[in-house]
Amino acid sequence: MRLKRMLAAADVLVLGSGGVAVATHVTTVEPANVPTGFFSTHTKINNVPREVSRLARRGRMDVFTQHARLTANQATAWHTHPGPGIVSVVAGKLTYEDSQGGRCRQKTYKRGQGFVDRGFGYVHRAVAGPDGADFYVTYLTPRRAPTQTIDVNNPPEGCTP
Repeated sequence: MRLKRMLAAADVLVLGSGGVAVATHVTTVEPANVPTGFFSTHTKINNVPREVSRLARRGRMDVFTQHARLTANQATAWHTHPGPGIVSVVAGKLTYEDSQGGRCRQKTYKRGQGFVDRGFGYVHRAVAGPDGADFYVTYLTPRRAPTQTIDVNNPPEGCTP
C-alpha cells in the first residue's frame, strides 16, 4: 500500500488515445523504499508497433518490470535476454560491460541515467560502483518467453570472467 500511495503522488497527465504522457510534476520514489523483485510480470501488450515487432508474435509481447539492487562492486552473471531491456539507474553507479569486435567495452551510468540493453542473444553484464547500485529494468520479450534473463557460462570475446 505504501508504494501505491507514493506512486499516486506523481502528478501525471495522460493525453489522447495514443498514450502520450506529459509529466507536469513527477515525484521520484527513493530506491530504499521500494522492494526489490518484479513489480509486474507477463503484462500483455497488443497492437505492438512495427518498430518493436521483431520480438512480437502476432503483434503481441510480454513486459516485465524489475527492481534490482547490487551491493558495492557486485556484478551480475554474464547473461542475455530474449528481447531488449530498458534500464534506469536510480541509485549509485552501474557499469555496463559488453564486447564489440572482440574488445571488451565498459560504460558507467550514474543515478538519473539509463540505457537500452538490446537483448536477442547479446551477452553482457552489469557491475555496481563502490556504493552499490539500484536500477529498474523493463524487459520487452516475446509472448511466453521462458525467462527474461538467460545466464551464460562464458563472457563474450575480449572480456575476462
